[in-house]
Formats: sequence, C-alpha cells, structure tokens
Amino acid sequence: DAPSVPLEIKASDAFEPLYRSPLDVQSGEAIPSIPLSINGSVAMARAKDGQSDAQQFFIYLFDKRSAGLGGLSFEEGEFAVFGYVTKGEEFLNAISTDARIVNARVVSGEDKLVNKGVVAEEIATDFPPGAADS
Repeated sequence: DAPSVPLEIKASDAFEPLYRSPLDVQSGEAIPSIPLSINGSVAMARAKDGQSDAQQFFIYLFDKRSAGLGGLSFEEGEFAVFGYVTKGEEFLNAISTDARIVNARVVSGEDKLVNKGVVAEEIATDFPPGAADS
C-alpha cells in the first residue's frame, strides 16, 4: 500500500487548515480556499485509509452539468487541491484515466515549498506528441 499523508483542506474564511476530515461544502458551511470545482485543478488522490495518497495526484475535469448547489462539484471539500493547470488547457479533455504525467512545474510560490528542488522520476505519457511542451 502507498503511504498516506493527512488530508489537508483550508476553508477560505479560516486561518488554519482542517486536517484528516473533509470540509462540509454541500451544507454551505465553508468553501475551500483552493477549490476543486475548476477544470484543470490538481489534487492529491485518496489513499485507502481516506487520507491523501503521498504518491498520486490527479487533474480534475470539472463538468458544470453535474455540479451541485452553487455550481460546485459534489466532490468539493473531499480532496486536497494544491494547484491548477496553467498551460495546455486545450489538452485536458484528451486525458485518459490511465494517462501518465511526465513533467509538472511550480510556476509561483516556489519559495514556500518545504522540499524545494526535489525532482520526481519521469514516467511515460499518452499525450499527443508535443503536448507536454505546450
């Protein structure tokens, strides 16, 4: 089994994040400071223990037609979102469930990273040729 890290979600009106528990968005209690309900949001996958998987993340393909109240995803507040796709959005719908991400880069906030400069091992992708360079 892959190691997990505590689920961490910060409500937009909170000073500190909430750990190990999802945010109750559907009741209107809170909205995450980094929402999932944006096409191309990047979030940590869920581990078997319900926390965040330390080794896997996913790119969320948001569909407004299946949104809940206020246009938010029903999964809002369930995953630790840590960023968004900022280039190559036109390729998002071509991503298959077994796609592999070859390269990801932090474009801002790098000074706040704890493990700055740590590089993950590159893996194969099924994106169209040249798509990763866009």
